[in-house]
Amino acid sequence: MLTREADDLMACVGDLPAAVVKGPIFARALYPERSLRNFGDIDVLIAPEAIQRFNALLSDRGFFLGEASPANAPREWKWIHRNNEQLMIEVQTDLIHADSLRRVVSLPYELIAAAPEAPATLLLIALVHGGAHHFERLQHVVDICQSARVLAAPEEESRFEGLVETANARFIAVAGLELAGRIFREPRCTSIARELGSVRYTGLAGLLLGKGSVMSTMDKNRARHGWRRQAFRWLMKRGNPILN
Repeated sequence: MLTREADDLMACVGDLPAAVVKGPIFARALYPERSLRNFGDIDVLIAPEAIQRFNALLSDRGFFLGEASPANAPREWKWIHRNNEQLMIEVQTDLIHADSLRRVVSLPYELIAAAPEAPATLLLIALVHGGAHHFERLQHVVDICQSARVLAAPEEESRFEGLVETANARFIAVAGLELAGRIFREPRCTSIARELGSVRYTGLAGLLLGKGSVMSTMDKNRARHGWRRQAFRWLMKRGNPILN
């Protein structure tokens, strides 16, 4: 249902600066079978100037605005279908939502506009999305691993490094790739991380996050590892220089 809605929606977008990201795109591009990558909503990354037109499109397709956050200056809008509450679309202007994090890393639509489904873009999105959530789900790490495996062409490797620099996401990228490399023993993740160079605090991040902390969010040990995720968030704010 969600895949069909995402495909139909993007067919109607036309020249609007917007792209579906994560769920249905990852399922189609990164996994041998779409059913291996589950998702519960549709995420759309959009340029701020296109919000009003895109919202009108969603309204015409039977959606109503359920929530906008933050209330004083919204950057994320949750739209729910009038006839099916399970059908939700999250519209966002930046993949990083928290103000405190967006000061050091940012992934707006304009950064991926040239090639929103290219291997380099998919890997960056997987890393930034996982890092923003402190890699609290195994799915975040699997997305990184699968994305790294499809980053094969030299031009895509070069483009990935450029995207990382523009997003100021070097700390998240290295930490996420090294985490995926350790958990799945995937040399491609380790190789890409090495090519990005040395980044301060990523060694400490490796001590904080591992298989135990990632898996704990789904069981009774979640609280026991919570301090590790919070410490990682603290490192994210200090692993990269502040954006201008």
